[in-house]
Amino acid sequence: MAGEIEDVDESIATGVGLYALSDATLHDAAKAAGVTSWELEEAIVEAGLGEAFGIDGEADVTAEIDRLLDEQL
Repeated sequence: MAGEIEDVDESIATGVGLYALSDATLHDAAKAAGVTSWELEEAIVEAGLGEAFGIDGEADVTAEIDRLLDEQL
């Protein structure tokens, strides 16, 4: 197929596009594309776009949960 890029998962590419170009959350973009949030986040970080999207591939999950809980209080 003309214009096809080898080794690109179309579902992941769709998820990245939805996340980048719409108001969709990472979770919503992943769900609409038929992939998990983890897969989409990993693909974004591997593509070197983590910083642009505010995603830290090495984030401390416990600290992030605590931060979010503190925001709710």
